[in-house]
Amino acid sequence: MIGVGAMGEPMAANLLKKGFAVTVMKSRRPGVADRLQALGATIAPTPAETAAGCDVVILILPTSREVESVLFGSGGVSGKAAPGMLVVDCTTGNPPDTESICARLRQKKIGFVAAGMTRGVAGAKQGKLAFFIGGDAADVEKAKTVLQAMGDTFIQFGSAAQAHTAKVISNVLSYATVALVNDALMLGAKGGLDLKTLYQALMEGAPSKALEAFGSRIVAGEYEPPRVTVDHACDDLVLSQGLAAGAVAPVFMLGTAQELYRLASAGGHGGRDISMISASWRAGGKA
Repeated sequence: MIGVGAMGEPMAANLLKKGFAVTVMKSRRPGVADRLQALGATIAPTPAETAAGCDVVILILPTSREVESVLFGSGGVSGKAAPGMLVVDCTTGNPPDTESICARLRQKKIGFVAAGMTRGVAGAKQGKLAFFIGGDAADVEKAKTVLQAMGDTFIQFGSAAQAHTAKVISNVLSYATVALVNDALMLGAKGGLDLKTLYQALMEGAPSKALEAFGSRIVAGEYEPPRVTVDHACDDLVLSQGLAAGAVAPVFMLGTAQELYRLASAGGHGGRDISMISASWRAGGKA
């Protein structure tokens, strides 16, 4: 496994608990390697050494750029991969890049499955992730034998690129909804309503996962630790605009949400949680 961050570490732990032999690439996060090694993981220093001898390589990386680097760069996975290896990409990937990656791996007789995931860190810890999965049928079935140790729901699409398209759409729908939650709570605050009472009313009258997960943070004014960063949202919203341009599909609300998050990032808040966009109106326009 390559990418043992907030999601990857509990996913690797669940694989180990289910009896899988797991090699992970050493993480820059303090303590991760020691914790996983204590559970039985082997730690490797490079992508190629992580993948050596493995049947399945799972990637959980920020963007398709990192996926390409890990697979094809110096010391990359493809350099030591044996024919028949399967790469399972849990990254929120850029669909055109996914198609290119699939083609390059196919030339080396390496399979590729996209398996974007939802339900967040809590789902990863509980082994109850939902996967948007796509690829060749045989590769998908092989991937499921491993992913079932980490999740319980599989929504299958025809190709890897389609699965990544669905994941991008799912993500940006959440980000746009958080922006609407921000507007609704701001309207209430400016109108003199008690935010806790308004939040309770909205959870009864217009409930949503975004309102539940991020609205509560906005009400409390507590933004740490980040669940999803502003910069991560910006990256995914750029992907969605690329998809819209390619499909000639007008996406007015996503464009508005993209500008809101872009301004937050430009204001120095790229590493903070997406709920912090409320900080601007709490501070009288200064985040």
